Amino acid sequence: MANTTNNYILDKQVFILGGFDPQETNQMIGELAKMVQSLPIHPIYSTKHEQTSPYDTKDIINPIIDIYINSNGGDASILHSISALLSIARSRGAIIRTTVLCNAASCGSLLAVQGTPGFRIMNEYATHMIHFGASRVRVEKEDEIKLATKYMQQTHKRMEDIYLKHTDLTQAQLKKIMKNEHGHLFPDECLQHNICDWVIDTFGNIRGKTR
Repeated sequence: MANTTNNYILDKQVFILGGFDPQETNQMIGELAKMVQSLPIHPIYSTKHEQTSPYDTKDIINPIIDIYINSNGGDASILHSISALLSIARSRGAIIRTTVLCNAASCGSLLAVQGTPGFRIMNEYATHMIHFGASRVRVEKEDEIKLATKYMQQTHKRMEDIYLKHTDLTQAQLKKIMKNEHGHLFPDECLQHNICDWVIDTFGNIRGKTR
């Protein structure tokens, strides 16, 4: 499709270079849905050999969707829509390879960690920013406050669940980080906590977690 916003798709490459908001993203979500439904069905991907890099795909028959991220985040409902489509892609055997170019903040971070294990990459100068974010709910009656509070609590829980499922962060570590609105994590920290799998430097050298 033509690049009319900062978020767009070219073949099986998804570019999230703007905010997670309807104006920037809804057209892209429609294109992503079409792409996912057109994927051939393969067995679910599983690692059969020791990876030497996220581009070590010589024995892989599964389709690969590349997601490039440089975003300050935005609307969580947009993120969850993208995540739902990626879940369908995984059910068809696709590998989701995420690359954080510079800033993966809020929804950008939540999307990046959902890449296929072994295929989550960060630039050496990139960061993840993990936080609860702002919740804006309009209430007109006093008895709606409890409902609004419940909605915000559930939204926060969904965010926590993604990190707990896809990283090695404990709940205590996660809560401490998420309460800090400037909680940027750098590549070595991300490797340590299984937030990413690989770091690539300006010379193209790739390194993973030191064992």
